[in-house]
Amino acid sequence: MRHLFPIRDNHSNIDRTQSWLMIIAGLAIMAYGLILSLAPAVRFHAGSERYQIQHWIGVLVWGGAFSLLHHQTTRRIPQRDPFILPVIAFLSGLGLMTIWRLFPSLGMRQTIWVALSSIVIALGFHFPAFIGYLRRYKYIWLLLGLILTGLTIVLGTNPLGGGSTRWLQLFGIHFQPSEPLKLLLIAFLAGYFTDRLSTSERKLEDILPTIIVMGIAVLLLVFQRDLGTATIFLLIYLTMLFTSQGNKWVILISPILFIVAGVAGYFYIDVVRIRIDTWLNPLGDPTGASYQIIQSVVAIAEGNMIGTGPGLGSPGLIPVSVSDFIFSAIAEELGFLGVTIIILLLIFLIYRGLQIAIQTNNSFHRYLTLGIIFYFGVQSILIIGGNIGLLPLTGVTLPFVSYGGSSLLVSFIGALILLTISHQSSSVDHVSHFNQPRFVTVGSLLIFTLIIEILATSLLSFWFNPTLTNRPENPRWIIHDRFSERGDILDRNNQIIITNTGEIGDFQRTSAHIPLYPVIGYSHPIFGQTGIEAAMFPYLRGKTGYPYSTQFWHNLLYNQPPPGLNIRLTIDLDIQRSANQLLEGQIGAIVLMNANSGEIISMASHPYFNAAELQLIWEDLVTDEDAPLVNRATQGLYPPGAVLFPFTVSAQPNILEQFNPETDFSHLGRNLGCVFQPQRPLNWTTIMTNGCQDIQLALAEMIGPELLNDVYQRLGFYTSPRLHLPVAESVEPDLTDLTAFYLGEANFRVSPLQVAMAASALTNFGYLPGPRIVNAYQDPDGTWVTLPKLQTNTNVIDANSANKVNHLLRVADLPYWQMVSVVMVDDALPVTWFVAGTTIEWKGQPVVAVVLLEDNAPVLAESIGRSLLEQVLWFSDPDI
Repeated sequence: MRHLFPIRDNHSNIDRTQSWLMIIAGLAIMAYGLILSLAPAVRFHAGSERYQIQHWIGVLVWGGAFSLLHHQTTRRIPQRDPFILPVIAFLSGLGLMTIWRLFPSLGMRQTIWVALSSIVIALGFHFPAFIGYLRRYKYIWLLLGLILTGLTIVLGTNPLGGGSTRWLQLFGIHFQPSEPLKLLLIAFLAGYFTDRLSTSERKLEDILPTIIVMGIAVLLLVFQRDLGTATIFLLIYLTMLFTSQGNKWVILISPILFIVAGVAGYFYIDVVRIRIDTWLNPLGDPTGASYQIIQSVVAIAEGNMIGTGPGLGSPGLIPVSVSDFIFSAIAEELGFLGVTIIILLLIFLIYRGLQIAIQTNNSFHRYLTLGIIFYFGVQSILIIGGNIGLLPLTGVTLPFVSYGGSSLLVSFIGALILLTISHQSSSVDHVSHFNQPRFVTVGSLLIFTLIIEILATSLLSFWFNPTLTNRPENPRWIIHDRFSERGDILDRNNQIIITNTGEIGDFQRTSAHIPLYPVIGYSHPIFGQTGIEAAMFPYLRGKTGYPYSTQFWHNLLYNQPPPGLNIRLTIDLDIQRSANQLLEGQIGAIVLMNANSGEIISMASHPYFNAAELQLIWEDLVTDEDAPLVNRATQGLYPPGAVLFPFTVSAQPNILEQFNPETDFSHLGRNLGCVFQPQRPLNWTTIMTNGCQDIQLALAEMIGPELLNDVYQRLGFYTSPRLHLPVAESVEPDLTDLTAFYLGEANFRVSPLQVAMAASALTNFGYLPGPRIVNAYQDPDGTWVTLPKLQTNTNVIDANSANKVNHLLRVADLPYWQMVSVVMVDDALPVTWFVAGTTIEWKGQPVVAVVLLEDNAPVLAESIGRSLLEQVLWFSDPDI
């Protein structure tokens, strides 16, 4: 490294300082390149076959280019500022490596531009008189810049093939005329202010030509929709006008001017309106106008203090990450510390520029220097402020860092001017009046604003980190899923339901039982997460269940969570297959539950979908009237009808002894709203098991809404069950109109899971079980750790009342009770309920089964429910 950046004169503090700083910059860029080479191997947990070396082309060219510039500066401009070249070397090297890391093809182009820009600077050292030509021919240079910029209106193109046409193409090379126009405008203003404003007389007509020139330049840029560059032009002009002319009205009128321009642009220019709306409400349209800024601030938050590490983050998820949002891309992989160094280097560059302006006695040099540092400062403030949400997005580049040949070349030429002027600071043209505090004030304001942006970045990196990184718009979990295995999902007997296939970098989820997808859910990069996959996110992705030290080292070394932990469900896969087979071809749901523990043995929802084909069939799924994406067992809400009959009776069980159904309800006629016509004489067993809606309604009116409301509330019909699954939101209805209430017309509907839980109370001596579908997770040592239920068992019915109803509903010679109900609603599909459960004498595990069909099919519902229930009971006692 010493040979690349040698000390030419050991007695020169300037040479020694620059040499050591260049060596530090060189070591930093080489270290960055080395880390990028190793990053793929680290990310893929692989060996040397994953090493990446193509970016070393950029490292070598960068090293050669700045070695050349170092040699040239020590030979040609020995009295230069020793800090400027190391600063631009570090900034351009960091930007070059970031571009190589994100898009190698663009990295090669940027490497070429670094080489060309360095050659231009080296040639400039041989012809220091070029600064004089800038002043002498300022009108010609400015006219040429305006003409070239104007040509983009008719001959403009875009190197990417679409979007704005701000580039001209010459011999296959694209360049953006508005970039050199910045320097040409600065040179014009510096020359004009030196020539015309050196006297003490300051009149409006003195600055009128500059206003006209600025108006033409800004109008050209506004016509091109290059509003970011137009803003930079205005700010540079106003700051140079203030520092040269010194009129206080410039400071007073500037905010008013920008407010008026902003208001006008908001109402007449769509781009301005969108950017201001997005700035004022950055989270308002996460998938549309706000997408860029959300991804930008999320990337900064992901970087935290030290970043994910070069090559280990996902900055490619940020739109235009190599140019407009390169600050956020660097923040993700180098963290708050990395971007703070960038901002501090920019602050130091502005500070050294101010020192050069103070030390020179040449007015043109002073104004030219001020214009360049204002350009660097203003453009840096705009792009960083836009990336962190502090300012509206402007679409400009970060000097020396962002991708773009025109921008890089102009930035290098600006540095060339600063270096040359710093060397010539002792030359004297004529001493003119200047007010040092004014440009020092403006420079200090730029530095202060950049410091504010450091503080704002720290808020995103630390204070808002959890909020931003956990936003649903943060897709980095998708990348983690491809590189780090998610945990398997197993049934109660450790049979695999969901597992991983593929290799590191291309892991995919596969299912052993596709009809279970409405319950298991999916985890998809485009369509998000649902079901158990979403509910058990922390365990399945290794974010919970590991010691903190394990998670810390995995994140530090790989920027990946540890391998996901397996989870075990309460579902029995064999019984689940039977349930899905029985429900095949129907629209409905099944819930089979242990009435004591609340463990869900089977949960089916039809129609179902195949999560492996989501991207191919998504449009069909979301437009399908049968809603296959919905888990009907927990998210489907249906009118209860007479399925509430047993619970209505439990509110006042003595009523069963006070009335004789055959005589006391004869006034209702023979059609009692029953599923099947009960045999005569009527009794409570046949009435309830056949779901006679009219008698339930008569009983409900006798019992009264207040008592019924209390019982239904205790049974959980008004609250959403708590388990590791998405459930529908329940509401407390109005029981004033009981007919509407039972028919679901009073906003009262229940899910099959709620009915299964309530039915469990009839089998479990009045206790409502807390539901459970996820039983345990397997810790890193292989031990299964039971997860607590999210909802505890509660006593909701008197045991004697529950047992009485249980006895009335039982099926002769079989160890279970049952009932069937059909709900007919005007202008809606009929709904059939089948509810059954084991008797209190049953010695095996107490079980309840609920079948819901979106059809008038009581015979089918009963057949499905009894077949499934008897299969479970047979497993417990083969002699039944």
